[in-house]
Amino acid sequence: MNSEEEYVKSMDDYVAMLKRRKWAMIIPAVVVFASAIILAFALPPVYQSQATILVQQQAVANAFVQSSVNSFAEQQVQTISQRVLTVANIGKIVEEFNLYGQAGADTASRLPGTELASLFREDLDVEMVNSQVIDPNTGRATQVTIAFTLAFKAGSKKSAQQVATKLVTLFLDENLTIRAGQADSTAQFFEIEGRRLTREVSDIGEELAQFKALNEGSLPQLYQYNLNMLQRNVDQLSNTKIRLQELKTREIEIASRLAQISPFSPVTLPTGELVLSDSDRLKAAQSDYRRKSAIYNDNHPDVVRLYREIQVLQAELGVETDVDDLRQQLQGQKRHLGELQSKYLDSHQDIKNTQQLIGQLEASIRSAGSAGSVNYTPEADNPAYVLLSTQLSATKSEVESILKLQTELQEKVERYEEIIKTAPDVEKDYEALQRDYRTAVTKYQEVKSRQQDAQMSKSMEANRKGERFILIEPPVLPSEPASPNRPAIMFLGLLLGVGTGVGLALLREALDSGIQSTGELGSIMGEPPLVTIPYIENELDATKDQKSRRLQWLTMAVGGIVILACIHFFYMPLNVLYFVIFNKLGFS
Repeated sequence: MNSEEEYVKSMDDYVAMLKRRKWAMIIPAVVVFASAIILAFALPPVYQSQATILVQQQAVANAFVQSSVNSFAEQQVQTISQRVLTVANIGKIVEEFNLYGQAGADTASRLPGTELASLFREDLDVEMVNSQVIDPNTGRATQVTIAFTLAFKAGSKKSAQQVATKLVTLFLDENLTIRAGQADSTAQFFEIEGRRLTREVSDIGEELAQFKALNEGSLPQLYQYNLNMLQRNVDQLSNTKIRLQELKTREIEIASRLAQISPFSPVTLPTGELVLSDSDRLKAAQSDYRRKSAIYNDNHPDVVRLYREIQVLQAELGVETDVDDLRQQLQGQKRHLGELQSKYLDSHQDIKNTQQLIGQLEASIRSAGSAGSVNYTPEADNPAYVLLSTQLSATKSEVESILKLQTELQEKVERYEEIIKTAPDVEKDYEALQRDYRTAVTKYQEVKSRQQDAQMSKSMEANRKGERFILIEPPVLPSEPASPNRPAIMFLGLLLGVGTGVGLALLREALDSGIQSTGELGSIMGEPPLVTIPYIENELDATKDQKSRRLQWLTMAVGGIVILACIHFFYMPLNVLYFVIFNKLGFS
């Protein structure tokens, strides 16, 4: 026997194989396709009701009123979804519309709230409707949400529409509630901030006023003024010192001139004799009396005469001994004694007389002091003396005024020096307070402006002039189920059936070890066969073929009846389907 060679099947072999395995392909394919048809029509219909909600821009231009609700439309939809689709709200909707068979179910068979919420959310579909627009600020194309669709699936047309309508109402109401709440919260926040900043500005202003009152004159804006005032007072103080020196010099000069003039004017008799005043005569008599008393005894006629004259003059003038005059005479006699002692011996008569006179003057001074003598200075009548005396008094008065002014100027200089010394620290604290005050006022003005904007935004939202959701396509009663897609299921069943049949046929052919063709026999034997005898059918084979054909026709008839029944009861009545097909084909 020759070695076997690999046999390559021809197209005739494959055709023969299909003929041999036709029932192995047809039966699985029909079963799978029939199962797909049964599944397509056995699945319960699911209806979907959909609504379209437009994101309407605010009615008032943004240039005039800025809304306090600035979240994006997609973010608003997500926020509303989270607030509407809570477990509690979903439970109420499920119970209200008898979804998922929970309305009449007993407590044991009820689904938990979280599972109901999960089923409900799976049946709900919220999709954004975006549009490309040009951003006016950047000039670039950007995606903007202009609307969104809300769809709900249910096993009943009415339930789908009712639930979709309910959800649309909840979304629209929640949108208004959220926007109104945000606008109101924003207005309240800025109102509270406005009151707080008002108190802050008032407190800082009061603190600033107290600081100004406490540091009056030391504020930065008065620094140059204080420097000028300090220089001015220093100059005035310097001028007063110069003026005081001038007045002191003048006072000494006037006092010196005044000491050389008698206060009393002498009287000239018609004879031309000059008569002294009573005061001068008293002083002269007292001086002559003391001089002669030192020389003569008390009974000497000149001494007696002078004593009587003194008594008469004192009685007329109404005064006693002038102590100041006695002291002046005492000083004069002491000077005279010194001159005599420089010329003569102590035994000289003039020295003795002078010493005796000094003793009398000292005794008179002591007696006048012990007797409480009063000094009498008669009113001066010499015009030159009066003039100089008046000038001296005016000069002394001016000196006192200058001294008082000098004290005041010195105090001012010290005060301005202290103010200028503390000015840097005061300026630092003052600038800090001013900065805090300006910052507080700026914040206050900004918050007040935003508060007005928030109030306008609140009013705009209350009047529904802001951005809002508008229902442009309400949920409608669906006419056809959204799922299942029966044609697609049947088409997939057909593809799956054909594939299954072909696969099973190929599998059986691969597992069959028999020789099916002369080519395979020749490949095994190494030589082609000389003669091939075809299969000769007998009566038994004809009977089997006839039964097989009848079974095939019966199977096809039953399958057709099942398919028509499913179409009639689960998809569309056959009479309606007949008219629909004829209309689509263009037949009237």
